[in-house]
Amino acid sequence: MKAAAHPAPIVARRAHVAIVQPWRPLIALAFEGLSEEQKELESVLGYDATGVALFERLCEQPEYYLGRAETLLVERHAGQISDWIGSQAAILEYGPRSTRRTSYLLGALHDPFAYLAIDVCEQQLERTCANLQRRYRALPIEGLCQDFSQCVTPPASLHRARRHVAYLGGSMLGSFGPLEAVELLSSIRETTGPDGGLLIGIDLLKQPAILERAYNDAAGVAAALNRNILARLNSELEGTFDLDAFQHRAVWNEAGQRIEISLVSLRAQMPCIAGIGVPLAASEAIRTNYAQKFTPEGFAELAHAAGWAVRHAWTEPQNQYSLLYLEGIE
Repeated sequence: MKAAAHPAPIVARRAHVAIVQPWRPLIALAFEGLSEEQKELESVLGYDATGVALFERLCEQPEYYLGRAETLLVERHAGQISDWIGSQAAILEYGPRSTRRTSYLLGALHDPFAYLAIDVCEQQLERTCANLQRRYRALPIEGLCQDFSQCVTPPASLHRARRHVAYLGGSMLGSFGPLEAVELLSSIRETTGPDGGLLIGIDLLKQPAILERAYNDAAGVAAALNRNILARLNSELEGTFDLDAFQHRAVWNEAGQRIEISLVSLRAQMPCIAGIGVPLAASEAIRTNYAQKFTPEGFAELAHAAGWAVRHAWTEPQNQYSLLYLEGIE
């Protein structure tokens, strides 16, 4: 009797992370923002290993519904999402934050060609790719360490994919102003090409009280994540910021239809970066982030301006958050 054939073993791959576009030096980013009349520090500065861990904790807080809402939508509608994306697609995730959500998406896809993560935080990028590669051992997984607000050129290894589909989750588009959001969406359109697609999560307009609670959680995790920007300047640039001398503030701007996040100096002070003083008046705010909110119609118009058309939308039961699939306008 002939012995039953055993399936060929799956050869485990090793995720590859390439630094293709070094980010601007941290010190240049810090001084550039703090020398403006309206001082600012980009929120991405807070996403070192500590910041990523804080963000994961924030997603567990009862007030911060965004991460849970998108994960719920991916899990409930993974089959439909996969049908829209199709087989042999290369998935390009911009700024990955949740490996659970990404893992669920990859597991539901029809024969994906490859996965590419794009982020400015090298440590987070390597951790994301390694975690996903352990689960999907035969899937080619790569990372590009670059500022994804600049145009992304997929590596040559992805050129044979049937199509490229970008994934921009976590309502990340809300961190960009309207013009910058159109520029980013246009850049993604160029990257994915004429047959490309885009899966994107957006936070919908709702009562300001709900929004303000999300960014001012009772446990203070959002505040700690915001202050981690200063903590990183202290640890990497010989900064002398007293974190207790800054108040986290996240308030609703009705005219701009967005949450505005800042660090407010509680007293007149002169912290230093690399030995250079940064004068701050009492009550002076350092802007750190926006969180733009959308109506379905408003987002569709913004996407159209960047060459995209909404093909399908999934919205969670409370009508607070939406996950949309877009394709390019011919």
